[in-house]
Amino acid sequence: MNKLSYIITICVLFAGFASSISAQEAAAPLKVTAVANAANMDMVVKDNFIKSKFTSAENRFIQSNVKASHDDFDDLVKKAKHDDYVFLLYGMKMAEFGFFDLSDDLISRLDNNHFTASYIQDMRRYYYPSGMVKEKEMLYLADAYSNIVYNNMALETTSELLNTTHADESDYKNYLIALGYYKSNNLQLALKFINNAIKENNTNINYLSLKARILADSKKNSQALKTLEEIKKVPFLTTDFQKKVRSTEEYVLYKTSKAGALKDYHLGYYYHLQDKSLLATKVLQSAIISSKQYSSDIFGLLSRIYYENDEVLKAEEFAKRAFKEDKKNYLAVLTLADISFEARNYEDSLKYYKKAKKLTKDIEPSVGIAKSYLALNKPDKSKKMYEKMLKKNKYNEELLVESLKIIPQRVDYYLPRVASIDLSNNDIWLGLADHAIKDGNFVMAATYLNNSYYIDENNFKYYYYLSLLLRAKGEVEMANLSLLRCSQIKEDYEAVLNPGNVYGYKK
Repeated sequence: MNKLSYIITICVLFAGFASSISAQEAAAPLKVTAVANAANMDMVVKDNFIKSKFTSAENRFIQSNVKASHDDFDDLVKKAKHDDYVFLLYGMKMAEFGFFDLSDDLISRLDNNHFTASYIQDMRRYYYPSGMVKEKEMLYLADAYSNIVYNNMALETTSELLNTTHADESDYKNYLIALGYYKSNNLQLALKFINNAIKENNTNINYLSLKARILADSKKNSQALKTLEEIKKVPFLTTDFQKKVRSTEEYVLYKTSKAGALKDYHLGYYYHLQDKSLLATKVLQSAIISSKQYSSDIFGLLSRIYYENDEVLKAEEFAKRAFKEDKKNYLAVLTLADISFEARNYEDSLKYYKKAKKLTKDIEPSVGIAKSYLALNKPDKSKKMYEKMLKKNKYNEELLVESLKIIPQRVDYYLPRVASIDLSNNDIWLGLADHAIKDGNFVMAATYLNNSYYIDENNFKYYYYLSLLLRAKGEVEMANLSLLRCSQIKEDYEAVLNPGNVYGYKK
């Protein structure tokens, strides 16, 4: 099997780059250059080098060995082959650490296209200072960030920042002083310095996010909520940065809510958005015991968390409990709809999706209705709904992927949009690979599968779709080996990969 996968370099060739993306660009087809001159072992070597170098750089940064961390990242940047996915992924991490020179270097090496544009725009909006400083001063500030965030040295580091002239011209320095005071629980001075940073750079959303948290912790609720509204007005396109904004929102709501159970609800949601689902469920379970006032909301959120963590029985149990108490609980109704669809109870899923649609302005229930119609063999209704939604929602991830089931000819148009929304969503690449295999486009299928391999080489779906590709190419023995690997990772893969769900995609 290792000799039969190819390295594919995605080169999306769009002319020109703009900070905002026009509708015309969104509709332009994706052009891919395929380079089929390397075996899977080469891809493994490349991945192992990049991942090991990144792990080393990250660990050294956390341990406050910042110069060595910067050198590791610099080596990665210089030696890594051109790969937009990898460059974006690690560019965001370098920007988070304050290595803006390296992040900028990676950005400059990206193809100027739709695939990268939204991520570049969001990264700069969220992290970047108003101007760059010299490397020596940048390393000094990065070391301060490491000590404040990872090494429990907020008080000492803040004092040092205040007593040095290093990087005085940088708004980022004021942000770090504010962060240090915040971590030291000196909220008054934290607010002073974050206001200084914002005065110098009022477009940095990371600064506004810290200000919202400081105000919320200071019990200045109305000001915290006002700052939160400022943040929410910024049109982030990518799921990575939308999630950061939602995380700030739930933290502020947790701090500003008065009822104990409601505070726990928002704290649980905050932990969930931080990918700390175990903490989230503990907080929410505790809230159920202490108060019944918001039990339906808590049940509904628990159902969604369990569903998104593939604990379907628990998800269904809490969704039903929430629905029993409140027939208008959106998360519960949506979860019951999704569970019904996955169980192929399409009449029930249609019923629940229609209920959910009445409870929200979100598009997800409408997508659910359309895919239920398709599953019920009503393609005309389904297609009509998708086409109507696509006119108004050009960047909804689930809509784009699900619509391909009935409008497959638009794959080359929607891929740039999907990738620009959430380039790390493995199921998207796997779904597109499945479509390409069925369409007989084996080169494109290999392209999508190689993206999937980089994201998670142990994903059972990757080996399943690879087996389909190999079988379609007549390489039956290798296909069987790939399917064997799939079954070793996930014994009940056939039940999980519902044949009625063409893309195996779940939000």
